[in-house]
Amino acid sequence: MVIDKLQNASLYYGLGRRFQQALEWLAAADPDTLTPGQRVDIEGDNLYATRFDVDTKLPAQCKLECHRDYADIQYVVSGTEGMGYSLPDAPLTQLSEYTPDIQFFTTDWDTLTIRPGTFYIVWPQDLHAPRVALTAPGPITVIVAKVKLS
Repeated sequence: MVIDKLQNASLYYGLGRRFQQALEWLAAADPDTLTPGQRVDIEGDNLYATRFDVDTKLPAQCKLECHRDYADIQYVVSGTEGMGYSLPDAPLTQLSEYTPDIQFFTTDWDTLTIRPGTFYIVWPQDLHAPRVALTAPGPITVIVAKVKLS
């Protein structure tokens, strides 16, 4: 897992060509030109991004998720969210079967505060719960870039 400000994105270009493309695209994109729910193909199914305008949820309503085929780069444009995370060796309870690039689990987890201008990268082994309300639920705008791993 990586968490940093978008202004430091170039530090992570060494993660690979698609990560560099995604981070450069996020830095150049104007979120106001994107429609909520709109998918933007940067490199087809290998790299794409979607804008989400959603409300955060109470922690009890959130589930840990993971992905197999993609890494997520989640960039908070506005609002503040908690991002729940679990250590890799935590005992897990599976909540769903794997469906196209997502599966849900539960376990004990901690929360990090993600503010506007911050992105985080999660890989398949990184169980994460996005959109966690830190106090009361509230609106956030997030752009999620999906980076195909193979």
